[in-house]
Amino acid sequence: MQQLEKERDTLRDNVSYLQSQSMRNNLIFTGVTEDNSTGNEPPEVTERKLRQHLQDAFKIAHEVVDTIRFERVHRSPGSPISGKVRNIVAKFTFFKERETVRKLWKELDGTLYRVFEQFPQEVIEKRRKLVPQMKEARRLGKRAYLAYDTLYIDGTAVKA
Repeated sequence: MQQLEKERDTLRDNVSYLQSQSMRNNLIFTGVTEDNSTGNEPPEVTERKLRQHLQDAFKIAHEVVDTIRFERVHRSPGSPISGKVRNIVAKFTFFKERETVRKLWKELDGTLYRVFEQFPQEVIEKRRKLVPQMKEARRLGKRAYLAYDTLYIDGTAVKA
């Protein structure tokens, strides 16, 4: 029985890892206006709005924004609700471009906009449990950061 439970846990971890690999080039953008008055916003419109958002909120030059390649840009799943804005999920073709945009997150301070990496639900739950420990370590003057589902405090790994 213990062997089967161990195998099950290993398989769950493997599935979660594979899911996260399929999402590794994705960023989620919040607060970008949505036109859902006529139903779902077409992906072309969503991509155009995202490109404009990258120029306006992230202060990325128009020429640079035009060269960024996306595999897919769409709104989060679910039915559009009038007056509510769904997040944009953008799958970048190149990881370097994704990282360039992600690292400009500080440009969004003081705005209603946010950007974050996409992870499977299981990983999100693990990260949520680690955030209080990370904040406490930082408060104590230690270097702490999250990488995937692991917290690193002064170079030492702490799992959830």
